[in-house]
Amino acid sequence: MGAEGLEFSWCWQRQPKGRTATELSSLCRLLSTASLDHNLKDSWTWAFSNNGLFTVKLLNSIIDEQTMDSTSQLATLRNNLIPKKVEVFILRTQHKRLPVKTELDKRGIDLHSVRCPVCDDDLESLEHALITCKYASEIWDRIHKWWSIRNTGPYTLVDLTSNNCPVPSSSPDVWQALKWIGLYCIWKNRNHKVFKGKPWNTPMIFNEIQSLSYLWIANRVRGLLA
Repeated sequence: MGAEGLEFSWCWQRQPKGRTATELSSLCRLLSTASLDHNLKDSWTWAFSNNGLFTVKLLNSIIDEQTMDSTSQLATLRNNLIPKKVEVFILRTQHKRLPVKTELDKRGIDLHSVRCPVCDDDLESLEHALITCKYASEIWDRIHKWWSIRNTGPYTLVDLTSNNCPVPSSSPDVWQALKWIGLYCIWKNRNHKVFKGKPWNTPMIFNEIQSLSYLWIANRVRGLLA
């Protein structure tokens, strides 16, 4: 505390700019009127709960209410066999919030090219990046052979992110989880190629999907994949 209120001492690794700097200035203005009582113990409270406690479950409910139609399938789609980070990725995919090149171009971001960075054969739309790119398609072919699935026909994003893709399986939740893990790994390795220059390796990515499937699913439902 200073003579004129709160004083801040920043130690930035990179100076804030743009929207971040604007939000920081607004936050500082709000805090400048704060008054702390040194005789009381500091504590955090969350205004969106009755008891002032933060929970991820309540935050998820608030996000669902604010961003999705509660009557839609998207608002209730969950799979407890995979980590939350994969569920969040699928939610972003459903709402087309992944930064593929065609979407960035629509938003006026100047790109050297909007072609697929993996195959360079077509424009990089969301569906192309995750499904129809010839390298992504090879991943899905391997998954089909692994599960002995034939004649599935071409997938769409709706097929892969929802329950609209029936297969001959007694464990539909496991199959849904596997589809989501496949999408997650394809996108992650796409980013590794774009941002780290790592070459695309189809057998390695497929092995990663298998490994994560057993690690995440089997640990949650032991014996289900045995």
